Amino acid sequence: MKKTVTVLAMHAEMMSLFPNKPDTWDLVDVSDGIDSAIAKNADKVEVLLSASIEILDKPTLDQFPNLKMIASISAGFSNVDLDECRRRGIAVTNSPGLNSPDVADIAVSMMTSLLLKFPQNQHYILSDQWKTKSGPLRHSIRTAVIGIVGLGSIGLEAVKRLEPFGADLRWWGPRDKPDVGLPYVPTIKQLAEQCQGLIVCCRPDDSTHHLINQEILDLLGSDGVVVNVSRGTVVDETALIESLKSGAIAGAGLDVFDPEPTSAERWKDVPNVILTPHQGGTTYQTLFAQAALTQNNIQNFVNHEPLLTSVL
Repeated sequence: MKKTVTVLAMHAEMMSLFPNKPDTWDLVDVSDGIDSAIAKNADKVEVLLSASIEILDKPTLDQFPNLKMIASISAGFSNVDLDECRRRGIAVTNSPGLNSPDVADIAVSMMTSLLLKFPQNQHYILSDQWKTKSGPLRHSIRTAVIGIVGLGSIGLEAVKRLEPFGADLRWWGPRDKPDVGLPYVPTIKQLAEQCQGLIVCCRPDDSTHHLINQEILDLLGSDGVVVNVSRGTVVDETALIESLKSGAIAGAGLDVFDPEPTSAERWKDVPNVILTPHQGGTTYQTLFAQAALTQNNIQNFVNHEPLLTSVL
């Protein structure tokens, strides 16, 4: 007889991604809401399906005394208290790399749109300024210097998409990668000084908290633009908003925020921004690929086989 495992999806809509889920999964009913499901079934849950947007800190994990695994359909896992999972022996898996091309699509689309001054030109038309004065001038992208902050899988995909534009590309990260054929800049300050645009796609951790702060924004200057597809905590959002309002930088594109979800009020009257709701890696193709990897991780865990993408 096959062993069953009790699985709780932290978001009901996640289950549509598992059309071929194993019959050994005993799914917790979440039709009355996740809070109700937890209240009724927390002591039975062995596996949590996570989307990396819910906070799985110690108080939350304490509700699940028999939890054995957290399986994320996302690449990120900064929402999980790894120390507590390590202490309790809870396995953690993620789904890395699969959405990198999609996130890079968003990052590069935002960067090129900002360098081409799309927000300023749209405002120019919608505010009827076309009738009275000439439109915003811009620099050619082929003359732009663009910096990649963190040259992991997303950064490398962004480089592939930017190279055909002819821009001057360079990068910064915590350590050089000699095998990468792209100029490495030793410090983030030097990168900001040299660049007109920064794409932020580094690992979010304590070392990168508010990496893009007021000093870096000032170094970018009034022609500078910044795109963040890492995590909201990597950019000092308050400093960014003030810099946009004062004209200290020219524009920003954000797919991630601190906190999430962000509010409409926070961005009211902030000029020259492109905002998307942390959907950079969310495409039909990628979601189903991530779900398939997650399902395989769960099955391997149940069968006492090696995890394919183990965080813990």
